[in-house]
Amino acid sequence: MKKIFGLILMLLSFNAVAEGDKSLQDIQFKDINNNVVTLEKYKGKNIYIKMWASWCPICLAGLAEIDELSTVPNKGFEVITIVSPDQKGEKSSEKFIEWYKGLEYKNIVVLLDEKGEVLKRTNVRGYPSSVFLNSELNIKKVVAGHLNSEQIKEMSK
Repeated sequence: MKKIFGLILMLLSFNAVAEGDKSLQDIQFKDINNNVVTLEKYKGKNIYIKMWASWCPICLAGLAEIDELSTVPNKGFEVITIVSPDQKGEKSSEKFIEWYKGLEYKNIVVLLDEKGEVLKRTNVRGYPSSVFLNSELNIKKVVAGHLNSEQIKEMSK
């Protein structure tokens, strides 16, 4: 029953974004070492993005699973997480980086969207949310709420 309810909730929370409608290719992010990066190095691969915040208990509870999923070889997609400093109650970049470096997750790619561009383009309203990109870095779908590893694998195909 919980699985059925979860599936119904997931389908109802689906944010419609037409495939190819919006790209994240041109957004500049910072990594947790303050380097400027883009998603360009992932072009040609499908990408799963977890949108999360440091104050979100559901997000924090799912980080260990994301850390583990990040290490799975040949899964057919890349795993990235994005935090938006100074947006929706999140800490500043400096405070977030300091806080995050105190955690034990060593396999998670964390990018900082300091201008909130991903939030705007994906219409993410709450955390956690999942964004799926195709190999051209265009948004395929956005799903609100927590997804477990099996759901992520299935939706990343």
